[in-house]
Amino acid sequence: MPRKFRVLQIGGDDLEPIFQHKKGVSWDYFDIGLFEFDSGYVEAIEAIVEAEGRFDFIYIQAPYSETLTNLLQMISEPYNTYVDESFWSVEYEQDENVQKYVVQPLHYRNIEERNNKLEAVSFSGQYGDKVSPKLALVHPNFKGDVVYQGNSELTLSGEFGKEFKPIASWQNNLVYDKDKVIQIWPEFDIDGAVELQYTFRLIQTGADGALIEQIVLTDDMLDSPLEIPTKPFDAYISVTVKARGNGTVHLGPIHKRWSRLDMGQFLLGGSRFVDSQRQEFIYYFHPGDMKPPLNVYFSGYRTAEGFEGYYMMKRMNAPFLLIGDPRVEGGSFYIGSSEYEQGIINVIDETLEKLNFKSHELILSGLSMGSFGALYYGAQLNPQAIIVGKPLVNIGTIAEHMRLLRPEEFGTALDVLVSNEGDTSQASIQALNQKFWQTFQKKSLSQTVFAIAYMQHDDYDPNAFQELLPVLTAHQARVMNRSIPGRHNDDSPTIASWFVNFYNIILEDKFGRVQHAEKQNI
Repeated sequence: MPRKFRVLQIGGDDLEPIFQHKKGVSWDYFDIGLFEFDSGYVEAIEAIVEAEGRFDFIYIQAPYSETLTNLLQMISEPYNTYVDESFWSVEYEQDENVQKYVVQPLHYRNIEERNNKLEAVSFSGQYGDKVSPKLALVHPNFKGDVVYQGNSELTLSGEFGKEFKPIASWQNNLVYDKDKVIQIWPEFDIDGAVELQYTFRLIQTGADGALIEQIVLTDDMLDSPLEIPTKPFDAYISVTVKARGNGTVHLGPIHKRWSRLDMGQFLLGGSRFVDSQRQEFIYYFHPGDMKPPLNVYFSGYRTAEGFEGYYMMKRMNAPFLLIGDPRVEGGSFYIGSSEYEQGIINVIDETLEKLNFKSHELILSGLSMGSFGALYYGAQLNPQAIIVGKPLVNIGTIAEHMRLLRPEEFGTALDVLVSNEGDTSQASIQALNQKFWQTFQKKSLSQTVFAIAYMQHDDYDPNAFQELLPVLTAHQARVMNRSIPGRHNDDSPTIASWFVNFYNIILEDKFGRVQHAEKQNI
């Protein structure tokens, strides 16, 4: 049975009746009068938390008081607590607990908007997916050049006409999930004097298949994601694109996500970065105990969009930063335009600055695809340590090996090769490999500890560790490693275990953090 989304309301009129129709929400109400008349309220709330788990969302309709913020210290998590704007005050802003848990005011124009907002964000988990450009059908009347580039993009070049005319539609629909705000983000890029017009049609599921709503937006209206308000039924979202003008259009995937409105991307507190070519990465910062180090985790390949590694990193108690790459099929190895890559570096640097940490109080980490991000950006940031499992560094080689070594498996590498180098030639394969090595070899690595768990018979990047080791040796870097028999996707539990063990060793040795509860027998 899915876990319920647990809400605690403090003060105001009890809003539980509004949520009675939402079976996935558990609503608790706390009367602030208990602060004065019931000294046992702390024990009562502790009993609720112990019996049913922590609250996912806390909504406060009460003036500031030390008693209230002391309660928040017991029950709040970062980003999950909102104070009704009518009660927000300077006292809230300046309180240490409010700052620690990133407590924010809840803004709304009227009661209906407030209730809709609370309903929209009250759901457990996270979800996102996409429809690939390889599933787009080019309109038969378009007579220009057409190039399909896997899951990366569909390229259309030529004369599109003076008026908007259809150029493509997707044979697969997106799914609109009832009772959720659905966020839509189409990837596209334009060369030349071309304008685009996207049409999103909501078609109710069932025998009728009735058209419920049609949304038409030009490319300049899509600088921010489209958000479709909640509806009490499931539906499909069909997508068509029109164009006018002359030039080249690059149509990428169309992303669909469960929205948390202005409260976060995927998770409460989640964020996204997008460059001028509409390429994204997502990130989430958890302040932990605000003590060194900052642990950065790059997500691995995942077709379901969202953050990875939250609970693993949270158990370490230190501040952590999750970074995810939702592009292509399941990620694009965290590389892209100089603007995109600088965006990742800036997010890490700004988080260090927020914590008042130095670069030696930083650990970068990742598994599989995430290992590339950890090693590539780690070489540029001078961290205390880089911890990786199943390292992948030669993306061109990974793409090349799809032909004979692992047929029809992990075509994402081909998408990344073509989107970065333009084709699959041997020259492009080597150029993409060198993108990593030119960065990694020219940086000083002597002050960084490298902890690497790798597969002995890896069929993605067979020589990754053997090629990394001489470079690390030449830089006099300290290296810890563990080899596991098997191919790339074999024995992930053992790799994950060593990944956590390496973390525990470095946290204790370099930062005095003893992870007793997390230590495992090796």
